[in-house]
Amino acid sequence: MSLSLRGLLFRRILPSIFWINALGSLSTQAASDRNPDAHGAFSLYIENDSFVGTDRYYTSGVKLGWSSPDLEKFSDSPYAKPFLRLFDALPYINQTDYQKNLLFTLGQNIYTPVDTQSRVLIPDDRPYAGWLYLGLGVVWKTAKVRNTLALNVGVVGSWSYAQKTQSRVHDLLGDERAKGWDNQLHNELGALLVYSRDWRWPERIRRKGLNWELLPHAGLAVGNVRSYADFGGELRVGFNLPDDFGTATIDPASSTSTPVEGSESGLSAGAGNGLYFFGRADGRFVAHNIFLDGNTFGNSHSVDRKWLVADLSVGVAANRGNTKFAYALVYRTEEFRGQKHPQIFGTVSVNFAFH
Repeated sequence: MSLSLRGLLFRRILPSIFWINALGSLSTQAASDRNPDAHGAFSLYIENDSFVGTDRYYTSGVKLGWSSPDLEKFSDSPYAKPFLRLFDALPYINQTDYQKNLLFTLGQNIYTPVDTQSRVLIPDDRPYAGWLYLGLGVVWKTAKVRNTLALNVGVVGSWSYAQKTQSRVHDLLGDERAKGWDNQLHNELGALLVYSRDWRWPERIRRKGLNWELLPHAGLAVGNVRSYADFGGELRVGFNLPDDFGTATIDPASSTSTPVEGSESGLSAGAGNGLYFFGRADGRFVAHNIFLDGNTFGNSHSVDRKWLVADLSVGVAANRGNTKFAYALVYRTEEFRGQKHPQIFGTVSVNFAFH
């Protein structure tokens, strides 16, 4: 198991939650003066292959997210510095029917080969790698569609603390440490710009009772960390579907649930309690993946990346009041030539909407 349950919680996650909560309290006051029903949201996503009893490939992901309450203009938030204020001048984003949110995220991903007990480099297996990053983004949405534009910046290599995170957790659990981290990718600064668009169909005026919903999505990412185009959709069926845009895995565009405000605002509709099952399919045309292709600058371990990768997931989600819990199992097709096993991992997420 490679997820940092205690080290990340006390050294990184809890301090981050404290500061994010402080930011949320300040910006919420400004938004609630304009709309007493406005919601911001916190999120915590945890992905790990140990949920299915393995320890290989994409072995751990943790992501914290914060989104502001809905804004009429991005400049209404005290955190919209001059760069973000520029979005208010763009005609597409600045349509009056869009609700707007600012996004902040913090995350870490960890990747290892199958054989973690070998100290020598394994040429035909996935490189050791870590990715520690901060994200800043904007959302503009209606009840029918959501747009997300985000910039993730961070570090690859030992600066990502992936080795230390994994080793401390293995020590805590009494598991053997991975012995091949000396072969990990070299330190490199990384940047990734991503745009994603999600739809909800059919339009629901009232969301109480038993319902179904289809949520297609498409997006594009460009950067020295990853470059790809993606497409897919989610089908969910259940009671009192939440006013959000589905349950994604950790990806560069994922943040909080960013619920839509309206006559039935918040994470859930009606009485505030709901349960639904969902299935999700994602496809990616991959032009670049530093975790497979190796470092952008200088020589490093690399493997022969596949250009088409798909994720299939099934899960269940429950929303109670302003909180949504979700769990899913994800099947990911082979990402590089010579990969011996497909990837299977579990993902847990908690989204909490605040006034």
